[in-house]
Amino acid sequence: MKKIKLLYRFLILINTLLIILLITCLIILVIPDFMYSKAYDDKVFGMFNHFIIFMRGIILFIGLAQVQRGLKAVIKQGFFNATSEVKFRKGGLFIIIFGVLGAIYNTCVRAELKLDIFINNYIHYFFIILVGLGLYMLVDFIKNGGKLKEENDLTI
Repeated sequence: MKKIKLLYRFLILINTLLIILLITCLIILVIPDFMYSKAYDDKVFGMFNHFIIFMRGIILFIGLAQVQRGLKAVIKQGFFNATSEVKFRKGGLFIIIFGVLGAIYNTCVRAELKLDIFINNYIHYFFIILVGLGLYMLVDFIKNGGKLKEENDLTI
């Protein structure tokens, strides 16, 4: 349980830093782009480039917040509970969406990137998708473990 609590605290730190980063991005980049209708001729998405990056950050934050809530449910209610099952499933879904959208974004802005950065980004997004799928697998373990625990409690 100590490792789960450590992971929970680490996610609190990561989510706090991500919120600070997203607010900074919104104030410094996104709002001025829309207020002044900045034109970025060198960017594929033009003035929407920073907004797209901001929205991808929001999706990542939602996914990590769901995982954080799932860990909190594990700490309070034990490993096999329906709350953590739902939260991990939602978190995994948002993390998979973040990875897929990142790969799509990477494909769209390919002209702006060097080849090594382009390939490196795909590797990162592939591993992000694997983390999301890993959370889906964890949900199956929690669900099956909960059924086994319930059957075991009934037989005793």
